Amino acid sequence: MTMTPRDRLLTAWLIAVTALSGWTAWDRIAAGAAAPGPAPAGEFEELTVQRINVVEPNGLNRLVISNAARFPGLFMEGTEYRHHSRKGGGMLFFNDEGDESGGMTVASARQDDAHAASAGLFFDQYKQDQTVGMVYNDQNGRRVAGLRVWDRPDYSIAPLMEMSDRAAGAESDAERDAIRKEMMDYAMARGGAGAERLFAGKALEDAVVRLADPEGRPRLQLMVDAAGEPRVDFLAADGTVLRSITAK
Repeated sequence: MTMTPRDRLLTAWLIAVTALSGWTAWDRIAAGAAAPGPAPAGEFEELTVQRINVVEPNGLNRLVISNAARFPGLFMEGTEYRHHSRKGGGMLFFNDEGDESGGMTVASARQDDAHAASAGLFFDQYKQDQTVGMVYNDQNGRRVAGLRVWDRPDYSIAPLMEMSDRAAGAESDAERDAIRKEMMDYAMARGGAGAERLFAGKALEDAVVRLADPEGRPRLQLMVDAAGEPRVDFLAADGTVLRSITAK
């Protein structure tokens, strides 16, 4: 059939409209991909995972919950460094700068009739190691549990994290031990790694509050022993009891 000029004009107009509609739809799809809206919320009755990363809009971690196999390393300013000895699962907390700032761990082991168990909730000093923690340790029924407070130096431990990463990648025990010595030398040259200043809890069969000097040496101890007897001990730097006060 021969098309009239009017038919040809109508056909051209339809082609143009169809093409324009297609480009408009594509533009809408592309715009949606470039500027996505908020992720949809969801509700679950049960969720089974090996690791959960809670992140801020800028991508920095805020909280990590993980099993032992996928537990992260050390973090400073959003950069992860391998840990040369940490094992086990739990949680890691992060501050606004992407630094690791504390965590929670739970672990246990059994061999024949022997067992070991531990748990802890820790909070770190800024750019440093833990400064306060709630701890539990059990070695075949010899148990310690309580609150611990540490002094920490003012320097950043970022260089120690870099050394830890190198130690984790060491090809031999000798190389790893050498790097660990380097880490200790670095810390000692800058005031040490810190010292425990306070313990308040239960140690074996005794309820104890122990206060230490800046070197971590116990100097004052309040105790109620397994027999229920209270005592206050004043200690010398070498641990010698200088004076003891009892209820009797």
